[in-house]
Amino acid sequence: MRIGCLILAHKNPGQLERMLKAIEHPAFDYYIHVDGKADQGPFEYLRDKERVFFIRERVRVGWGQYSLVQAQLNGLTEMLAGGDYRYVHVMSAQDFPLKPMGYIYDYLRDREGTEFITCLRESEGHPWWKVAALHAWRYNFHNWTIPGKYRLQALANFLLPRRKYPVKGHEVVGHSQWFTITSESARFMLGFLKEHPGVVRFFKYVWGADELIFSTVIFNNPIFRDRIEDNLFYIDWSRGGASPKVLTMEDLPSLLGSDKLFARKFEEEQDRSVLEALEQRL
Repeated sequence: MRIGCLILAHKNPGQLERMLKAIEHPAFDYYIHVDGKADQGPFEYLRDKERVFFIRERVRVGWGQYSLVQAQLNGLTEMLAGGDYRYVHVMSAQDFPLKPMGYIYDYLRDREGTEFITCLRESEGHPWWKVAALHAWRYNFHNWTIPGKYRLQALANFLLPRRKYPVKGHEVVGHSQWFTITSESARFMLGFLKEHPGVVRFFKYVWGADELIFSTVIFNNPIFRDRIEDNLFYIDWSRGGASPKVLTMEDLPSLLGSDKLFARKFEEEQDRSVLEALEQRL
């Protein structure tokens, strides 16, 4: 069983190199998308590593914008064209494994066919949906580059009714852009979005579409829905806000006690010691 790993990066090539060493495994290939706004030059030395590739169709990524979705779609497309993978795993360069890679490989092999992607339903009443509903059902013009876009956004939401998802009978779900899914479901997702431009248009007016679009497409396929489990990432949202807590040494006991396989996010320049402690544990 082979696994393709898509890594989204925009800074700190040294921290990315550190993570690549930690997730090294002969069954994994690594595809790096460097944000189109960043200079790829400092990352180029990583090409010398075995089974490391760079995504050619780079995207200038904006926080909360559809461009982040497009970066993942480009990466998945190139990855699936370049190798025969049973699983595709999407992570950022600010993540780190919590378990040895041999354990992670065995975990996926023993659960082969499971789709590890978080799909919270609005009807479940999870607190995350209180904010996500504002993004999903109201117009968001954050992708526009014209002056006064937010005044136009406010006017549109005042005059127009609540937005509707364009595919009848489908339910919008989500929570996280990070996932580990079968290549079968990944190919389905890519094909579905090509065949349903209305769905793409819908999500281009959603702030943080990356937290919804992938989960929604997979969840509404009855074949994949029956085999969905929560994703494999430890993420601490306890401090609120739009970004998760940066993990430090104070989080080490929770990290070591977690049954998750990966964690995010880490900032090497803020706390290098937590990464060193995880490396020693691994």
